[in-house]
Amino acid sequence: MKNIIYTLLLVIPFMYSCTSSPTKNKMTGAEEIVIDAQNQNALSLDSLIKKVEFIKLETINDNFVGIISQILITDSFIVVVDGRYAKVIRVFDINGKYKNSIGSIGRGPGEYVGIISVCLSHDKKRVVIHDTMQQKIIYYKLNGEYEHSENQAILCNKFEYFPDGNKAYHTGSWGAIELGQYKDSALVVTNNKDSILYGACYEFYKDGQFAYKMKQSLWRFQDEIYFSPGFSRTIYQVTDSMVIPKYQITIVSNAMPELDNRITSDQFSKYCREYYYFNGDMIELKDLTHINISTPSGYPFVVYSHSKKQTFFSTDQGSHPLFPFLKGLAPHARYGDNAVVFTVSAYHLMINKEEWYKYEPDRQFLEDLYGDLTIDSNPVLVICHLNERIGYEE
Repeated sequence: MKNIIYTLLLVIPFMYSCTSSPTKNKMTGAEEIVIDAQNQNALSLDSLIKKVEFIKLETINDNFVGIISQILITDSFIVVVDGRYAKVIRVFDINGKYKNSIGSIGRGPGEYVGIISVCLSHDKKRVVIHDTMQQKIIYYKLNGEYEHSENQAILCNKFEYFPDGNKAYHTGSWGAIELGQYKDSALVVTNNKDSILYGACYEFYKDGQFAYKMKQSLWRFQDEIYFSPGFSRTIYQVTDSMVIPKYQITIVSNAMPELDNRITSDQFSKYCREYYYFNGDMIELKDLTHINISTPSGYPFVVYSHSKKQTFFSTDQGSHPLFPFLKGLAPHARYGDNAVVFTVSAYHLMINKEEWYKYEPDRQFLEDLYGDLTIDSNPVLVICHLNERIGYEE
């Protein structure tokens, strides 16, 4: 499965429900997102996506990016992270022109050994690297200038900043002693000095028995933070004082059975070949929510309309020539109000170039895309502007 990291050196726990003290959780009022991929009428991507753009990330000298693991977008910059292969962080302007790199591999000042996750500071003016290998948090300006490092205060899989400087940590139930009474909490919220304000949610596992984790569980979209405990069906909005159930994912047909701490890796692998499940990826937009569902045959494009209170999904069919390259992919980031960003490798584009020129009538589109593209170019960002009026046009 593309959205799950297998066979971890350290087994990361997961959960199915989120519980904590009553003063810290509002446990009612979650909006139900119903997905019935077998009985609902599937739509073409042409109905869900109203406009497609692309940004070619400039390739010069040694600014190569391998497989993109994260994309962070500000009003002026695009920060691209390859945390697993090349282990690089590149900064481009909003049009894809290369600006600079952030840090490098090493153990000296401002260098990192491993990139577990990257986020933007509360004011979105700094790139913050979470380097678990050195147990450090490293801060850079967007222009690549190293600022300072600090010891990792809380063991975690990822953290995000609130606009006021407070932080939300996905601890993954590491059970770190510094968490005290919150050592079993999968989510910990601190002030800007890393003093714990509260903990919430639990993720379960059996040591040595379950070796899967979700690719993503904690997100920041604009100024809001969301959290979904691993392999649960609930998405929470995280605030400075409590977690609030935001969405409850209900898969009607062929849903994966509820999981508990008796599940084994072999059983879960079998489930993935048989059932549908929410795999942890979501993108909250102004008028829509993109939900990533895994099925035995791939990943349908699922969109939930906030105003219609209705779910729509695609059949992976549409007229735009870039649509076939999006099949089976999950978007990496939010772009503007109602757009999501996919990445497509230059390699896949180039090996299809000859066929495209045979059958695609829009020659200007092909010239714009392939103009200076080579098989060794950096990935291309595909921006899909979703149809916020979906359901009103019937």
